Amino acid sequence: MAAPLRKALTVLIALLAMAITASAHDKGPERVRPSVGTIGKLQQASRAAAATLGGRLDAGHDWLYRRLQHFFEDVDLRFAVPEQAPIVVPLSPVRIGFESEFVHRKNGMDVLARPEFEATLRLPNIEQRLGVFATSADLPESPGTPVDEPNPLRVGARFLPGSYVDVEFGVQANSSPSAFAALRWAPEFDAGALRVYPFIKTYVQSGLGVGTSGGIAFEHWSGRWIVRSASYGNWVRNTAVTAWSQSLIIGYAAGVIQERRYDRFATGRDLACGVAVRVSVSGGRASKTSLFEASVFMKRPLHGGWLFGYVEPVVQWNRDFGWHPDVGVRIGVDALFWGLASLPGEVATYCAHSFLP
Repeated sequence: MAAPLRKALTVLIALLAMAITASAHDKGPERVRPSVGTIGKLQQASRAAAATLGGRLDAGHDWLYRRLQHFFEDVDLRFAVPEQAPIVVPLSPVRIGFESEFVHRKNGMDVLARPEFEATLRLPNIEQRLGVFATSADLPESPGTPVDEPNPLRVGARFLPGSYVDVEFGVQANSSPSAFAALRWAPEFDAGALRVYPFIKTYVQSGLGVGTSGGIAFEHWSGRWIVRSASYGNWVRNTAVTAWSQSLIIGYAAGVIQERRYDRFATGRDLACGVAVRVSVSGGRASKTSLFEASVFMKRPLHGGWLFGYVEPVVQWNRDFGWHPDVGVRIGVDALFWGLASLPGEVATYCAHSFLP
């Protein structure tokens, strides 16, 4: 285990040296943000047949994007007050992703898969200050790797009673549905060139009990070079076990997806276009380490500014497998339904070239 770790640390030190010597005048990464506006401004789909694979992908993306937005609008308008003019329904950002992991262990190949879904539904006629959401992220927001069973879909409502504070409650939909509620505090601080992102979340879930998760991340940008450290812990009262992780990310990113989900932030999944080296360690008890991992994360748009793909070669040292160095790879895609791909300027291109014509 020592030799591969030394190699990973050598790469990290080399990247850090490059980051320090990078030009201070290099502009920072582009920010990938959802489109703003209302559903009424969505243009009709073009009747012209797409002549390329990329054009057909854009047409399919926009067709589904419009269908989703009009479905959200229809649901919301059903709850409008009959005597009053309905509130204009804004656009709701949706992200759909899929990740697979292949790891070769001493006893054979492990194959894991995890679909992801994230939507912040803006339904003002249901409740002006109610943010309805649907997500496949787990309740404690753990920055873990894919598990054998994908996280079930959670649907609920989110209130914002104060700055950096949100309250959410809802239902986790699986074979045994459960109810949940959570209180989350997640501010952001700037300390000169250093950005700090702490969060604390207290939650309760039927069948699981009471728990508390939290973390703190430190981030520094030098042009488009990034150094990020993220710490995380999750305590569940019924089991009296604290799961924890610590990760270090050093890399170069031309674009960043503006998502403040802590699990994606701690793993580097929020990068839109870039390369990063990541080293992490995690465990199931305060004094017991269960996993070391080193990886190189490479991500870029497959087409335009809405379809992203990534590949991540990884080496793991797992206590359950006798600390044997297991080699694998993660492959995934992210599709952002944050705007119309067929409109120039609506969905920007964040890298110089696309893989599809």
